[in-house]
Amino acid sequence: MTLHFSQCSKVTLIADTSLSATDHQQLSAKINFLLSQLMKLQTNWESNLKSLQVSHEEMLKEIRSKRERINASLDELEKATLKEMDEVKASWNASLKFDVDTCSRLYTELTCLSDAIQEIGKKNKELAFIARQKSEEMIKQADKYLNNNSMQTEVSLKFIIYNDIEAYLSNLTGLGHTIYITKEFTTQESPDQAIIVTGATPVSVKIPSDTSLRATCSIYGMCGMFNGQILVTDCNNNRLKLLDLQLKVVSDCDMSGDPYNMCLITPCQVAVAVNKHIQFVSVNSGQLVKGRRLQLQHDCAGVAHHQGDLYVTSGQALYKYTLTGTLVNKMYEDTSNSYTGNGHEHYCPDKYQNNYRNRITQMQCFNKLPCLSFYIIFVLYIFY
Repeated sequence: MTLHFSQCSKVTLIADTSLSATDHQQLSAKINFLLSQLMKLQTNWESNLKSLQVSHEEMLKEIRSKRERINASLDELEKATLKEMDEVKASWNASLKFDVDTCSRLYTELTCLSDAIQEIGKKNKELAFIARQKSEEMIKQADKYLNNNSMQTEVSLKFIIYNDIEAYLSNLTGLGHTIYITKEFTTQESPDQAIIVTGATPVSVKIPSDTSLRATCSIYGMCGMFNGQILVTDCNNNRLKLLDLQLKVVSDCDMSGDPYNMCLITPCQVAVAVNKHIQFVSVNSGQLVKGRRLQLQHDCAGVAHHQGDLYVTSGQALYKYTLTGTLVNKMYEDTSNSYTGNGHEHYCPDKYQNNYRNRITQMQCFNKLPCLSFYIIFVLYIFY
């Protein structure tokens, strides 16, 4: 047996095709992005199932309500029909009873006169004359009554059904028909989508183990998890706190410094900006678990994750790092003030100076990224 193989134009060893660190980061970032999108899509499908069930229950209520209204209308029609029947019966009943009583009266009076005539006979001519006069008068009444009723009519009741009702109902295929309404929306959020505040609810995140001498918790950063839970950074107590769907603290972990801001890395992992380092924290079975830490050479006031890279701001500059902590480059810097960002940082001094209650800072320094238009909004609330 002779085997023939075609000549390969180029041969590359598998060892030479291994992914670089940058390739690994990009692959990991792509996987994490797909995981987040799949989780969001699954959440949307589950929400759609609940919405379908709710609409089904509402339709059942509407159908039963419609049936009750139809039954009530039929009951009213039945009452009106029975009332009409009773009125017709009562009218004829009174007329027939009058005729029966008249016949009975004439019969009784004529019988009495006949007996009187037979009994008197020729014994008393005066009484016989009176009886004859009475008899002739009663005979006239009886003859007149019989002549008036020579054609006796038998009366009975008959119900004439409105067949249109049954015909209309028989032509119906139901009380209505079911349609489905679809609403298409994209699961990919636009980076330029405007964020609108629809309301605010005061929430206390203070826990008994907080050691701060201050009466308040200072919330500098917030991050929504894909399961609906929320992570917040408490600078006064140097803690990261996990809130459940009822906005109750269910887990917390201590930070080595002031945790300012954080961002989502994977569906269950965040990166927290703490003083001069980035602390990775995972959510495992509802508990916060600290992971690796990236030590940096500058302050960390804010952090964002995009396509496998970390973007860290010191307040004056914007740095780009890999997820392993390697500095890629300094993308932007403005040293004219302690916290600049080229005029993209705004404060509310009236609220901020009023007992340090509320502070809202909007930073858009990330618009310096080429071909990347996204911004970070920090909403800071201080709660008792």
